[in-house]
Amino acid sequence: MLYEALAKAYEAIESTSGSLEKTRIFAELLEKADKPEVDLIVGLTMGKLFPDWKGEPEIGIAESMAIQVIVVAASVDEKDVKEQLRRTGDIGSTAEVLLGGSTQESLFSEDLTIGRVFDTLVETARASGPGSTKEKVSKLVGLLTDAEPLESRYILRTVTGSLRLGLGDMGIMDSLAAAFTGTKDSRPIIENAYNVCSDLRHVSSVLAQSGLAAVESIKAEVGTPIRMMAAKKLSSPREILEKAGGQALVEYKYDGERVQVHKNGDEIILYSRRQEIITSQYPDVVEYVKSNVDAQSCVMEGECVAIDPETGSVRPFQDLMRRRRKTEIEAVMEDVPIALFFFDLLYLNGEDVTSKPLLERRALLEAIVRAEERVHLTTAELTDDEERLQEIFEGALAAGQEGVIAKAVHSESTYQAGARSWLWIKLKASYTEGMADSMDLVVVGAIHGRGKRTGLYGAILASAYDPQSNSYPTVCKIGTGFTEEMLAEFKERLEPHRIEHMSAKVESDIEADVWFEPVEVIEVIGDEITLSPTHPAAKRVLKDGGLAIRFPRFTGRWREDKDPTQATSVDDLIEAFERFRGLN
Repeated sequence: MLYEALAKAYEAIESTSGSLEKTRIFAELLEKADKPEVDLIVGLTMGKLFPDWKGEPEIGIAESMAIQVIVVAASVDEKDVKEQLRRTGDIGSTAEVLLGGSTQESLFSEDLTIGRVFDTLVETARASGPGSTKEKVSKLVGLLTDAEPLESRYILRTVTGSLRLGLGDMGIMDSLAAAFTGTKDSRPIIENAYNVCSDLRHVSSVLAQSGLAAVESIKAEVGTPIRMMAAKKLSSPREILEKAGGQALVEYKYDGERVQVHKNGDEIILYSRRQEIITSQYPDVVEYVKSNVDAQSCVMEGECVAIDPETGSVRPFQDLMRRRRKTEIEAVMEDVPIALFFFDLLYLNGEDVTSKPLLERRALLEAIVRAEERVHLTTAELTDDEERLQEIFEGALAAGQEGVIAKAVHSESTYQAGARSWLWIKLKASYTEGMADSMDLVVVGAIHGRGKRTGLYGAILASAYDPQSNSYPTVCKIGTGFTEEMLAEFKERLEPHRIEHMSAKVESDIEADVWFEPVEVIEVIGDEITLSPTHPAAKRVLKDGGLAIRFPRFTGRWREDKDPTQATSVDDLIEAFERFRGLN
């Protein structure tokens, strides 16, 4: 298939606002594609050539490099590119305009195919070492030289991570279902396969070439990360027990990093919540698993918690994150030792056990884990009494933990990979009377500081994640509660992600002085969630405006363990807003 067909489909998808029409257009394109090309199209559309866990480099072309590509491909001055970029606010449209007006034309130009574009982007991403910048620019210039202006728009957007179609993973799966099964009703089967193998390209290839029955046969495997299950949030023990079906296993919620442990003999792989391989950060965990887990093969989940080597007490999450920023891991292991708390088992000795009820999985976990000083199962108690649940919660806080997670134990209490489910409900300390829990938000912009804050950022613009449109609508501007250390850290962390204009993925009615790519996730608390004429989060769903966090404050916690797409979602905001409004 020619890349031109994909570019025209992208243009049609971009120009329509309805999600149903977007998926219909994409489904029609998938139907027309050669079957071996379907997974390449899915990868390009997701903006990920390979899933994170495969360890392949991302496309990740900075806007400054993209500008140089246009300069060479269109034979124009850099100042002309920057001026056009200021007018359009979009690197893709800038390329389209300047290449459309370029007189340069290759004598040996070739039509761009899906395969050629994909392979060239892979080669570009893999280029490394001395001279790699020049090599990357050269490869992209080669594509743009043969590209029509419309094609150049989407090539540049793809490589800079700003495709801006409003077609997220769910929309892609809807399109796959419609294209290859004739109905979106089969989407749950496709989604389940994606959740257990964490590779939508692979799922799409199996679907296109072997059919839905083959997709159903995709099961969990050791060495392939399973998308992690997440908890809902409530602030009342009574509500929690009602949602859980009257009884729950109440576990301590530890202030650490969640890890998914894959064991195959003596081979151990650790995956983060973001599905990054983090084995090298936790060589001590590898040894704990080898010596304390009695299974030939298994997939377990647990929490790595930093502890004080003198007292054994829990240390803050940010101390644990020092392991991410250190190359001398042996030294930091002594300074930041950890304890490992297991809480679930997903696979055991060749069998996928995610479909078993929670208490059965817990019993299997207890049978294979030998507890000692640094290796434990989570502290947990089965209860049907709301007063006892409250006591367990208070005990967790007294022990220095975040709170508790109450988990349903009925016959349907399976492990729902990739889902945020009422089977697991988190109860944390109420920071305020209004908001019972913190929000994880994505930093997208900043306002320059004045007075004592001159040279730093005076306020931060933060967004939730909207999975329906794959965008980041703002939900608050945080301007109070910062220490000098916090402001200095904001400057240090955010500067590498600075861009000249608002990201195409961001929705904001507030004009920031500085814009950032939506990369960094922070923890925020506030008084309540309110309707807002200023912030666009949930505006598509609610009639009276968007949603905003009133009196937001930064807790000081950077969520380095979370991908921006794992931030608080617009659906989470709506749910919290409706629940709070119902209580009042």
